[in-house]
Amino acid sequence: MLGTTEGDIHEIGKILVGTLLSAHGFRVHALGVDVAGEEFAAKARELKADIVRVSALLTTTMRNQRSVIEALIKAGVRSQVRVMVGGAPLTRKWAEEMGADGYAKDAMSAVTLARSLMEEKAEQHSGPGMRPKFELPDKC
Repeated sequence: MLGTTEGDIHEIGKILVGTLLSAHGFRVHALGVDVAGEEFAAKARELKADIVRVSALLTTTMRNQRSVIEALIKAGVRSQVRVMVGGAPLTRKWAEEMGADGYAKDAMSAVTLARSLMEEKAEQHSGPGMRPKFELPDKC
């Protein structure tokens, strides 16, 4: 699932990421723009989401990405989801500081990152060298 963080109404990047993820075999649920952390957490729980992708285009709304992670922790679902962040002002360092599992600088790298995060999650659930319980897209 993906959305643009609270206070931010920009969605072109989010739409591009969602479109490419869908084209590469991922099921995508788009939350929209100006989405509060609690809404991300509630929807992640409801959908049993594997990945939560949080976008921010403004430097003034970047900090709200951290509130999404805090809401996921508070809702007790953080350990069940991988958090990806992206947006023009973001850096890998910022993603690490806020506790995200990954940062993608553009839509294509978001697909690569999502695939990697799903492979890691599959290995955690089934053990090294064992077949995952779900199939990943063949190509990215």
